[in-house]
Amino acid sequence: MAKDNKYIVYISPEKEVNAGLWTLFAGATFMLSLRLWVKITRRHGVWWDDYILLATWMVLAANNSLISYEYATGYVPPPGYKWDDRMHILINITSCGTLIGQAWSKSAFAVTLLKLTTRWQQYFLWFCIITMNMYMVAKCIIQWGKVCDEKSYEVWYRVDFCLDSKFRNDFKEGGNIYNIVMDFILAAFPWFLTWNLPMRRSEKIGLCVAMSLGVVVASVAAARVAWKDEGNKRDPLYYWRNGLSNVWYSSEVAGTMIVQCVPVLRPFLRDFHQSITSKRIPSTDDPARRSFTWAVSNRSLGKDLSNKDVASSSESAYSSSDNTARLLNGFSFGFSETKISGGQANIELRTIQEERDMERRDSEKMWREGMLSKV
Repeated sequence: MAKDNKYIVYISPEKEVNAGLWTLFAGATFMLSLRLWVKITRRHGVWWDDYILLATWMVLAANNSLISYEYATGYVPPPGYKWDDRMHILINITSCGTLIGQAWSKSAFAVTLLKLTTRWQQYFLWFCIITMNMYMVAKCIIQWGKVCDEKSYEVWYRVDFCLDSKFRNDFKEGGNIYNIVMDFILAAFPWFLTWNLPMRRSEKIGLCVAMSLGVVVASVAAARVAWKDEGNKRDPLYYWRNGLSNVWYSSEVAGTMIVQCVPVLRPFLRDFHQSITSKRIPSTDDPARRSFTWAVSNRSLGKDLSNKDVASSSESAYSSSDNTARLLNGFSFGFSETKISGGQANIELRTIQEERDMERRDSEKMWREGMLSKV
């Protein structure tokens, strides 16, 4: 470790950085796992956007591991010392890893939108994908380059070309701003794509909001850029602020991955909500709920329950002489608001209005899943 003329006792943010990095990574891992599980179990298939997200997840895991290693092995130097070549190389690697994660996570969402867009919209999305990745490659090259007339950059591990210090900083700052602009543009796309679809307005808004959560990530990135513009003076909190910056950058990558998984999970969450609400038995005290529908779902009560058991129980509850009707899936007892569906199943009690609402939701869900299978 090299000597430093300034004797400052720095505050280490190692615990805070590790907590922030790995909490964000755990959230991204959980959401990505759910996304893949939903796609595989519903047989929608894994597409290119999923593979890009998986690659981004691996980059994020490797990058977080290297950052944790940096803080464990001397990122915050003792008083009177500064970084050696090993630490500079590690920092350059993690900086490039962050750039790759930013570009690939946004590219994954743009690839998702390619399946839902028309020809001219696809051209624009390809422009966004190509320019984001070109900017990423250029910034990675600059990260390993030298700064003209700066002796500290004249080292063996840097590429043999130099750039003006102001141009280098402005170019890197421009890349951050371009990423923020891309976040807002990609977040606005779903509103144009879904607003004219044959769906209820509440469903349109819900789907658009779910697919536009990248605005949150863009806002976080904008706050980070504004915070970085204030500079970082050399005081005891110098490395603490650098550590906070690491968490900000990681949150952009992990957050972009998380918000992309939310739209895919909507059918899963809707089915879970319906499975909970369908088990509620309405109160007979409410006049609007005095007529019920006896509906039989496909959830088995056990091996002892059969069609014969359901028919005999319905016969004891309601007097009917039509033996043929009891063999049908739906029974009619002279009341338009009462029916029994047969089969080996668990009996659920619902009002007529609830039955009609459920049928309408099922038909809408089938249509939406057809759309979301493209996402």
